[in-house]
Amino acid sequence: MNEEYCLLYKPWIKVLNYENVIKEVSLLDVFKNAHQYKRLSGETVTQDAAIYRLLLSIVITVFYRYDSDGQKEDVLDCLDPVEIILERWFSYWERGSFDAEAFQKYLETYRERFYLFHPQTPFWQVANLKEGTNYGIINLYGNIKESNNKASRHHFHVTDGKYVENISYAEAARWLVYNNAYSINVKTKVDGKSKATGVGWLGQLGLIMVKGDSLYKSLLLNLCPLDNNGNAWAEPKPIWEQEPRVDPGIEIPPADNLPELYTLQSRRLLLLRNDDKIEEYRSIGGDYYSSTDNLVEPMTLLKRDENEDPKPQRHKKEVAGWREFPSLLVSRGQENLKPGLLRWLETLKELHFDAGDIVTFQMVGLEYGDGMSYTNGELINNYLSMSKELIKEKGEEWRTLITNEIANCEKVAQNSFYVFAKTLVFEMFPGNDDKIKNANVKNLKDKLSSAYYYKIDQSFREWLISIEPGKSIQEKKEWEWQEISARIANDVVFEYVSGMAPQYTMACARAFGLFKSVLCRIYSKGKKDGREKRE
Repeated sequence: MNEEYCLLYKPWIKVLNYENVIKEVSLLDVFKNAHQYKRLSGETVTQDAAIYRLLLSIVITVFYRYDSDGQKEDVLDCLDPVEIILERWFSYWERGSFDAEAFQKYLETYRERFYLFHPQTPFWQVANLKEGTNYGIINLYGNIKESNNKASRHHFHVTDGKYVENISYAEAARWLVYNNAYSINVKTKVDGKSKATGVGWLGQLGLIMVKGDSLYKSLLLNLCPLDNNGNAWAEPKPIWEQEPRVDPGIEIPPADNLPELYTLQSRRLLLLRNDDKIEEYRSIGGDYYSSTDNLVEPMTLLKRDENEDPKPQRHKKEVAGWREFPSLLVSRGQENLKPGLLRWLETLKELHFDAGDIVTFQMVGLEYGDGMSYTNGELINNYLSMSKELIKEKGEEWRTLITNEIANCEKVAQNSFYVFAKTLVFEMFPGNDDKIKNANVKNLKDKLSSAYYYKIDQSFREWLISIEPGKSIQEKKEWEWQEISARIANDVVFEYVSGMAPQYTMACARAFGLFKSVLCRIYSKGKKDGREKRE
């Protein structure tokens, strides 16, 4: 096999320009013109996230080794690496574009690792991979759900109205990066035993990114060139600077630098061609971490169970982005759960960096199709905008207020609707255990809760973005939201009882009264303080 399709020069990455036109560009073009592109625009947001991490790994490596004008100077060789890193970051930002020659000089050094087809080192693959399972090309896609019924799978082999039999080299490259990052759980033989290796690394995260006005600005804002302790990372070691690992299921130590982490090879993959058409690929488990101890991943929400170390917290499709605010901007006393990206943004704010009044976070994830993650599921793509002042130290009291109001929303959803549902069912069927059981209090409560969260979603986002620490009055904003939340909760219940038969009027009145009582207890303090402030 000869070297073929160099991704440094061949167009394969989808971007959106400022004329709102999607185009395919090469890896070198991305860096040359990143300031002229709004964002990545591939087939799915998860594919974009996977490719974005590849781009970040390159930017961080070049950033550590070249200044903004393309002069070679490794920050780790400097007397004070942290000072140089911060100065260099601001210099990159003020320059407004990457030095294309520096990126070309660096990537050309590793050109052999960026051929999609190569006799020894094909990009993101293992040459001559013998172990693993062969899959039809349809399985490479991350935007098609596959039926668990093998007899009917052929019905799902369609994308854009066309039957999928093979795939272009450009699209294969995109899905190759995606598959490594978000692949479903696969069985892999390790030491003669078959074991599930888990989903790809990005599939294990509650991925967060901050959104910039351009691809260039987004990459710099998400750079995180300092670790969680405010120190320089170790020497960048992206996968193409390492010897290829070919054996399946290799446990590796936690990375001490971001390019190594961002290019983690969760799968051993190989594209299979027939007369220049990619019709199949081979896959088996690749590198993995035995635990998330000493986790350096900065682009994820975190959680901690009891006395365990922090672990990635995945997004849930039914949970709106604003409900994850407490995990994004953690309260004082929970510093070890603060995402590394937020630490980096705090550092920039402390240095009086100003990129506008509003900061917007994007939350991307994949909720797999079953409990064992053996099938594709639902994509998660949420945005959350807020005042940049909330990130600063002086925003602590506001963060506490917002977190408390999110907790109150949960009380409304779980407590007040439960009281309503339980009371209504018991009043409708007094003493009739069978009918009470069939009425299913939990299902009714969940139905009302879902309606409530759906109706308050946009209102909460508008309320959050209206908060201006330093200008807004806390008691007034608290009262303002509680009025909105209580009104919407009241409307949800009223709409439900309006559809009830006349014979249940008394049951509805009793249930509605107890619901209002619980609602008033949840919001009693805020209403009192808010009225006093208004007076």
